[in-house]
Amino acid sequence: MSVTHSRSGKKVRLSSSHKLFANERETMDEAFPGDIIGLVGHSDFGIGDTLTTESAIVYNEIPRFTPESFAYLHNPNTSKFKQFRQGLDQLLQEGVIQILHLKDSTVKVPLLAAVGPLQFEVVQYRLQSEYGAESRLEAAPWTVVRWLPVELEPAEIDALQLPTGSRVAVDSDGNEVVLFATQWAADYFGQTNPKVTLMNLAPARALQPEGK
Repeated sequence: MSVTHSRSGKKVRLSSSHKLFANERETMDEAFPGDIIGLVGHSDFGIGDTLTTESAIVYNEIPRFTPESFAYLHNPNTSKFKQFRQGLDQLLQEGVIQILHLKDSTVKVPLLAAVGPLQFEVVQYRLQSEYGAESRLEAAPWTVVRWLPVELEPAEIDALQLPTGSRVAVDSDGNEVVLFATQWAADYFGQTNPKVTLMNLAPARALQPEGK
């Protein structure tokens, strides 16, 4: 069966489809509403993606919860860097975790963002069990993240008055965020930058039907 992957606009042929029930699975060629189907070998699929035979059918993405836990993820074994990076990229694609990149930072260690610390444990476990890659967590000093308006120009971002310890970062979609150590710091930012309205969630990526 050929379908359109709405987020990328690519045509995808569905093969190696399995019906999942408890710990059993079986190959199948036909499915009905309510069936849970596993599609093998499609690493580009992410949470909330739409697969459709009618390209005019488009759903906006599912909003993510705002992260409240942040940690650096180190790779202690440089000989396993390829496996470490491959596994982390796959987990990011699946939506297991979010990643941020600090602006003007020379450190290339990934900064992970999650709703709770349990997600970090999931990442470490899957890196080790599925990719054979060890990892080490280092707690980051922030507890609050807020997204900046997309219309802000780079010069306006550089001119922001940031509370002590706060940093500007970029998420995986290229949106600028501000990291704060406390909620008080986030509130203080609003007082010192009254013309800038921060957002609790990342701007939604509005998807458009093919050809629009």
